[in-house]
Amino acid sequence: MRTILTNCTVIDGIINEAISNTYIVIQDDVITEIGIGKANVTPGDHVVNCTGKYVLPGLIDSHVHLVWDGSFDPQSVINPLNKEMLALHAYKHATEYLELGITTVRDVASPNQSVLSVRDAINQKLLTGPTIMASGPAITMTGGHVHYIGVEADGPDEVRKAARQLLKNGADFIKLMATGGIYTFGEEPGSPQLTVEEMQAAVEEAHKKNKKVAAHAEGYLGIKNCIEVGVDTIEHGIYADEESLLLMKEKGIYLVPTMVVMKRLASDERIAPWALEKAKKVTAPHQNMLEMAIKIGVKIATGTDCGSPVTPPEYYFDELLIMNDAGMKPMDVIHSSTKIAAEALGIEDRGVISEGKKADLLIVEENPLEDLSILKNKKVVIKDGVIVSNQLNLDSVRADSRSVGITL
Repeated sequence: MRTILTNCTVIDGIINEAISNTYIVIQDDVITEIGIGKANVTPGDHVVNCTGKYVLPGLIDSHVHLVWDGSFDPQSVINPLNKEMLALHAYKHATEYLELGITTVRDVASPNQSVLSVRDAINQKLLTGPTIMASGPAITMTGGHVHYIGVEADGPDEVRKAARQLLKNGADFIKLMATGGIYTFGEEPGSPQLTVEEMQAAVEEAHKKNKKVAAHAEGYLGIKNCIEVGVDTIEHGIYADEESLLLMKEKGIYLVPTMVVMKRLASDERIAPWALEKAKKVTAPHQNMLEMAIKIGVKIATGTDCGSPVTPPEYYFDELLIMNDAGMKPMDVIHSSTKIAAEALGIEDRGVISEGKKADLLIVEENPLEDLSILKNKKVVIKDGVIVSNQLNLDSVRADSRSVGITL
C-alpha cells in the first residue's frame, strides 16, 4: 500500500526555500516520488490531505544519553538497575524522542549493551522507536569523565583493544573522552584526559572499519588533540579558539555544540554544587565559541546532550532556538537538524526529503522558517513510512475507484 501526502508545502532539507503545492508518495518505508501539483492516486492508496501544512524531514539529535532521564541526577536513578531494567529505561526514553518528532538519535555513551540492544530490537521491528546510532560505552581514562557509563583504558594498547572490542560488540561509532567535563566530580572541563597517542589508536581502529569517532572535548588542548588525530565530530567544543575552528572547517570536522545542556546546568540549583559552579563558568565561552563557529562556517550538527541532568528530551527545541539566536538562519538550523546531522552520523538513507530516502517525516501546522518554536507544537510524525503520532488529526482517505483522480 502506498501513502500519498497531498497539497504539502515541503522543506526538504536540501534547498533553501519551501516548495508549495507538492505531493510525496511513500511505498513501504521509502519515498518513491515527489512532484508538484496533482498526484496520480490509484485504488488502495492511503491519501493524507496536508493543505496548509508544512512537511520536513524527521529531526535528528546527534548527542543524547538514552539511559538517563534528564532528572537532576540521572546517574543515581540508574545505579541500582540491572541490565534488563536499564535497557527498558533506555527504550522508554527513546519513545519520548520519537513522539517529539526526533526520528533519529545518536547515543554517545551507555553501559554495556543496554542501548545497543534497544537499537537492535528497533531495527528488527520488535519495537517501534527512533533510529538509534549507538557507541555503547565511551572510552575514558581510568577515573575519567563519566567513567561510570564508559570503559576505562590507559595507554595506546589498552585503548586500541577497547575500541576493537566495542566494534566487535556492534558499536556504530567510537566515543572518546578527550577532556574532563561537568557531570563528574573532581575534574575540570578544560583538563585533557586521553592523550594524543591513545586517541590516535582508537581513531585508527574505527576508521579501519569505516566507523566514525565522536570526541567529548571541552578544553582547548583536548580540542586541538582531537583535531590532530582526525576525529569526525567534536562534542561541546566549549573552549575552541578561532584557530581550532578554522582547522575544523578545513578538515571537515563537525561541531556538535550541545548548548542547551550547559545553560540548563548553570541555571538549576537542584544539581550538585560542584557541577553548578563548573557549568556557570562555561556558559559565556560556550556561547562565544558557537557564534564564532557560525561566522567561520564550521559544519554544525544539532545535538543536545538530552538525558543529562535537568535536560529531558523536550529541551531539544530550545537548542534550535539557541542556534538561531547565535546567528544561524532558521533554514540553516533545520539543515543542521536534518541533512547535516545525517551526514555527521554517516547515515546516507535519511535526513532529507528525496526519492529513495527513508520516509522519516514531520507535518506541522505553521511555517517553522518564520518561527522555529513551531516545531515544539502538535505535529504528525511519520517513521519509516508509518504514522506513529497524529496529533493534528489530519484528514485522510483510502482511495477507491470513485475517489481516484479527486484532488483533496
